[in-house]
Amino acid sequence: MLKIVKIALYAFISIFFLTTLLALVGLGYLWFSSEANTRADLPYLGGLVTAAILEVIAVVIMLARKGFRYLPQVENHKTEAATLSFMKDFVTSGSTVQIVSSRLSWIQNSKELMDAVKKKAREGTSVEVITPKPVEEDIRNNLEQAGIRFFVTNEDIAPEARFTLVNGNRSGAERLAIARGSHPEHEVTIFDNHSGPQIIGMAKDIIRKSKEKANAE
Repeated sequence: MLKIVKIALYAFISIFFLTTLLALVGLGYLWFSSEANTRADLPYLGGLVTAAILEVIAVVIMLARKGFRYLPQVENHKTEAATLSFMKDFVTSGSTVQIVSSRLSWIQNSKELMDAVKKKAREGTSVEVITPKPVEEDIRNNLEQAGIRFFVTNEDIAPEARFTLVNGNRSGAERLAIARGSHPEHEVTIFDNHSGPQIIGMAKDIIRKSKEKANAE
């Protein structure tokens, strides 16, 4: 796909260069030639200038359309309620859900989110939670009864990464939400297979290694 985009871009640039060159030659002729007194001397000059302008616009639109596909989606949440609402929609959109968190205490702040996660697990969706220390017993028992699996890495330092990966079992369909900051400056960046395949790959490696460490304990 990238090769096709490069070929199309080079073709646009070549056509634009030739069209612009012809237009500049015509303008130079009109400017410097004493014999060129009317527009009739170069009847196609207006068309050439118009074509050059339209080609610039076409290239910009093409690059913008292609480029926006490779930009991650960013959401800024000013309140915890907004974040919890986003998480509810995000986790219910996947066929698998893997949450890497420091404590997971935030999940009990939204009954709708808690119920949505438990419903996904009861319906057969694989839901996994990875934390450095054991989750509070009341939260854990409630979620384990619904079929959610917990992995504890027993690390002394809480991980910097806080993220949720959905569709981790479907190559090319993964979506990754990474949280940063705290309210009111809470930012969530969402990557997919276009905007961040490398980031998603690293998230999968973190999850795999964390689960191996938890199982080895």
